[in-house]
Amino acid sequence: MAYFERPVGKQLSSLRAAREQFLTSGRLTADVRSPIRDSWSRSAHLGINPVDLGAVPSYEEPKESEILRGITTVLQHSADILADEPISIIFAAASGEIMHRYCFDTQLRNSLESVFLAPGFGYGESDVGTNGIGTTLEGSKPTLVIGGEHFNEKLSVFACAGAPVHHPVSGALLGVVDLTCSASIANPLLLATAKSVAAQIQDALTEHIGARELALLRDYLAACRRSTGPVLALNGEVVMMNRHAQALLAPDDRAALLAHTADAVNELSSRTVVADLPSGTTARMHYRPTMYGDRIVGGVFRVQVGMDEREAARPAQPRLAAGKLPGLVGTSSDWLRACAQVQEDRAHGRSVIVEGEHGVGKLALLKAAHYANSNAGHLRVIDCGAAHDQEKWLDEIRDELKEASGTLVLQHLEQLPNTAAGALSELLVGHTGDSQVDGVRWLVATRTTPAEASDVEAMIVPCFDSTVRIPPLRHRSQDIGPLATALLHRSAHSEDISFTPAALRQLARLPWDLNLAQLQSVVNKIVRTKRTGVVDVGDLPPQCQSSVRRSLTHLESLERDAIVEALRTHRENKSAAAEHLGMSRATIYRKIREYGIAVAPMANTASQL
Repeated sequence: MAYFERPVGKQLSSLRAAREQFLTSGRLTADVRSPIRDSWSRSAHLGINPVDLGAVPSYEEPKESEILRGITTVLQHSADILADEPISIIFAAASGEIMHRYCFDTQLRNSLESVFLAPGFGYGESDVGTNGIGTTLEGSKPTLVIGGEHFNEKLSVFACAGAPVHHPVSGALLGVVDLTCSASIANPLLLATAKSVAAQIQDALTEHIGARELALLRDYLAACRRSTGPVLALNGEVVMMNRHAQALLAPDDRAALLAHTADAVNELSSRTVVADLPSGTTARMHYRPTMYGDRIVGGVFRVQVGMDEREAARPAQPRLAAGKLPGLVGTSSDWLRACAQVQEDRAHGRSVIVEGEHGVGKLALLKAAHYANSNAGHLRVIDCGAAHDQEKWLDEIRDELKEASGTLVLQHLEQLPNTAAGALSELLVGHTGDSQVDGVRWLVATRTTPAEASDVEAMIVPCFDSTVRIPPLRHRSQDIGPLATALLHRSAHSEDISFTPAALRQLARLPWDLNLAQLQSVVNKIVRTKRTGVVDVGDLPPQCQSSVRRSLTHLESLERDAIVEALRTHRENKSAAAEHLGMSRATIYRKIREYGIAVAPMANTASQL
């Protein structure tokens, strides 16, 4: 009997009708499962094409790492077990880029190739819409997508089940394991198997990485015992810093040290690194590698700061950097005010909730505050939506709260089940009662707009000292230009590309309902055809030519894009564009006003974005 053979899910005709209704009218019916409904809405807002599917190649060579090697070992073993089944096993990175694929069935492999479901291509929601990889990454929880539940029609012949893989130490999302087969033979075992493979990867990484981190901790503690000055220890996942580093170094200086140490941490031999710090002092960092077997698993730095003994004996007061944090982009007063408030809360040991819409930068802000003010300990992110095994989940939080220092982030507080609110509240109240301002774990959380009369609102929120709200991107138009430029340089892997002032002004006029995810999607479309030079208004995707402030139906979006392309083709000649589209001049003028289409001079290009 075949491993996958019984069809499951809604009747195909009912699902097909629900999808057609959504694409034409924007209305969702009860026939569609909740996670699929949410994903369809996100995909529509991102402007994903539901019919055509283009290649979304990566422009970066895949980096080989010890973590990826450990993941590959488990994937190969699982692929061998399923070798006789018409199913593929895929691992995609947290960015959505496919890193590995195993498929021994020739017919299925050819089908996967036809939709670019192969290593080197992107399968995030911002690339192809609802699918087992991108939707799992978006929700950070196991997800099954069958047939017509895919947003793109060409993917509807498949069923795919994704399960997230998290780093066992930092809790960071490493990627997703995806099992894909024909939609006609899918059954519930597909998702169960994906979760099983992900659990096996988690166990393998825990066994291997846990020993590596213990080796680094051992060397770090030994250096702390021998040194009377700052000591740092780090690898790709963990940063530790003793109290001398906290007392003697300002946040900007600590961030600069981390940047310099990252360059030396993979050296085989001991060495000394000299660095000029933002405060004007000089630091000499004596590096010693940490070995686990025959591999480097990190390094320890003993730091000597260029100041006299009298200054060294006097603890430096923490200095706020006017709201700015290393690695973050944004100049609006609302954004800088949020950064400054989080920095102040961190400096005084206050627990804080950072709230705002999806994609406004909540977690990025907390990570930046942690690394700029890092105490001796690591950053751990625990997803409140993953509390399905409540006792195990609470034990993880209980263990983290026992840590002497560092940062614990409770992410997606709004997803916390009501059944876990009481127990979590007891843990947090106990932690607050035992805490002192200096030398304890910094407790923070993220959430979207709070729900009225929820158990989280009544029992969890009062356990935190303050709340910081980050406004959505549409209310921070001053930040859109710097963010778009930073994303453009990162996606193109080059700084030899820039936006014209007109293009940045056009981007600033758009609503950005999905915040950074939507902006990243636009940048991805730009760099598919342009990775150097100047990006003008005409190089922006069609949805960026319209500044209408309401959500368009799919048919309206198609009509708007067709008008934009016709105007481009005919060099802004509205009469020629109207004739090309088979509509009257009066109609095209009305549509241009209705959709808020920019008709300033555009670049003469016929490329399809």
